[in-house]
Amino acid sequence: MKGISYSAIKGKKALIRGDVGRGKTSLLSRLLAEATDSEGVGSITVIDMAPGEISVGGRKVGGRLAIPAPEKVRHLEPTHVFAPRLEGTTAEEIVRLAKLNACAIEQCLAQYIASPTPVLFVNDLTIYLQCGRAGLLREVIALAETFVGTAYWGDFFDDKGSGISERERLLLEELIGLFDAVVDL
Repeated sequence: MKGISYSAIKGKKALIRGDVGRGKTSLLSRLLAEATDSEGVGSITVIDMAPGEISVGGRKVGGRLAIPAPEKVRHLEPTHVFAPRLEGTTAEEIVRLAKLNACAIEQCLAQYIASPTPVLFVNDLTIYLQCGRAGLLREVIALAETFVGTAYWGDFFDDKGSGISERERLLLEELIGLFDAVVDL
């Protein structure tokens, strides 16, 4: 994790994936701080799709990205993001919450498409894949000269038979070919 630098991934598409608590958001935050030091004002967009931090069995789950130098970064995030597998009590409720997330996140993605920047950081893109469209993410990723995103890749969550865990995993596998570098934590 320490050997990865923004300069090494600049101009590439990079994905940071791993299970809960592996440091995906921390690494993304560090790379964002490096990017804000080297990129010009207005060249970086951050889309934060993550729900707020929740503690489950002593493990930190989710969490928003700390934005260094906010005056240099365009920050897009939905007003609220649910943690469907943690907040939903039934399969139907989990799907309903995931659909609400997808609708809210699509507004942020549309803003980026309307006015892309050369550098794009995305925190927790798999939350969108639970009920969102892989094609839209593909379009967003393609617009950025440099893309760095995080994705959940593990077996920590019980989706109560809703199917969203399998869907997010399959769609992430479908998108994996877009990335020049995949960092597994």
